[in-house]
Amino acid sequence: MVRRVIFSLAVIALLTSTSEATTIRGTRGRRLLRYQNLVKQWENDKLDIYQKHGFPVHRFRVYGYGRVREHWKYLELGIEFIFDDESRLVETHRFYPEDRRERFKRF
Repeated sequence: MVRRVIFSLAVIALLTSTSEATTIRGTRGRRLLRYQNLVKQWENDKLDIYQKHGFPVHRFRVYGYGRVREHWKYLELGIEFIFDDESRLVETHRFYPEDRRERFKRF
């Protein structure tokens, strides 16, 4: 009887703790989890830009001259943001926005 009570309490404790966790399976699930954790690491200007414009689909890091720059491009808006190591906005470039639908209509 005591074993059943202890076992049931252990199962209930495990079920309540796993309800908060998400089940991640496969390559796509791991990729989604990485992006979810990536957003939690952003701070300063990166977080402000993310909250205002959304997730940057076109982003890349440039290593050169002893420093790291991260470029975020929003093609639909025609804006490129450049950040330094501490997630501070260094430069902003504007260009002619690109409509993706026009690209696909040509072909």
